[in-house]
Amino acid sequence: MSSNNWSRRLSGQVTRKDTGKRIREEVEVSESVTTSGYGFPSAAAALYPSCVQLTLCHYICDVACLSCPVGRLSRGDPEAYAQWEKDGAKRLFMPWPVFEKAAHETGQHPESFLRFHARGEPTLHPHFVDMIAYAKRVGVTTVQVFTNGRSMDETLARRTLEAGLDVIEFSVHGHTHTYETLMGNDRFEQVVENVLRFVSLRDEQKKPTRVVVSAVDQPGFQPDKQAYLQFWTARVDEVILRPYHSWGGRIPHESARQPAQRHPCPQLWTRLTVGPTGKVLFCFNSWDEDESEVSADLMGPAVTIAGVWQSERYAQARAAHLAGDYTLRCCAQCTDWVGSSWGPNSYEALLRKLRGQSTTGCG
Repeated sequence: MSSNNWSRRLSGQVTRKDTGKRIREEVEVSESVTTSGYGFPSAAAALYPSCVQLTLCHYICDVACLSCPVGRLSRGDPEAYAQWEKDGAKRLFMPWPVFEKAAHETGQHPESFLRFHARGEPTLHPHFVDMIAYAKRVGVTTVQVFTNGRSMDETLARRTLEAGLDVIEFSVHGHTHTYETLMGNDRFEQVVENVLRFVSLRDEQKKPTRVVVSAVDQPGFQPDKQAYLQFWTARVDEVILRPYHSWGGRIPHESARQPAQRHPCPQLWTRLTVGPTGKVLFCFNSWDEDESEVSADLMGPAVTIAGVWQSERYAQARAAHLAGDYTLRCCAQCTDWVGSSWGPNSYEALLRKLRGQSTTGCG
């Protein structure tokens, strides 16, 4: 992407599947691109988000991670409890119709991926495996999920692989000396066994599923950091150290050093988050789904993800970021933007690498 100031008009022809028919859509989209190259990673991404994030679980999890608001609530943290009340004091699973609508539309856009993400443990959703299978059946090119690995026993691993999952990321925060403190349980050996079994079954069945292991790079992790990297790098396809962030101010900690100049958030150009009831959110940190941070209700009449993504309201939010105006509530309060990566360091680029695709232009 050019380093000069410019505006461009993206004209794209998108071929998609709909009830067995091939449909050509002619779309023109105007977007500004800054001197630093912020903008859509491709013409297709201007029409539909590169990543659609589905909040399968809201405040439902079976571990108690120190780096997560849900985990802190499970630990009995009074500040986490107060935040939970602000977020509605509810525990929710995403209903099937919300998932179905998002998956079906994403299946019509082969350059986009579907991610089961945030606010809880996706494998606890009663339709977890069915959701993977359905998404693949309706044409979703890449389905990626997060899990803490505790529930991934042999039965679930076999069912998950059979459903056709493309990428799984095991969140294993800590190693031999730090896991129990950071994840609030003593199941380290069980989780390691579960991850290694998953890899073994994947290889045995010759499935293309890629396996990632990640940890939040928080202060309490440092004593085990090198041992962790050495252990997992030799056993899985990719190891990630994620930045320690506050989940929109829900976790009190010393923020990463803030650069003198803030950059626009890539979320607005690459990812769209659907909350547990179908609310389309500007930011995955909008757990309370305040009206100012909700761009649409996916279950509303004639509402589509593509329509929301190309809407005037989204265009205004992007233009504000490009102008250095961060007045949207979730943006004004944000200290986590430092960890949001553009280009080759983005998760989109990692997925393309894992799937054997070119990373050129990823945002």
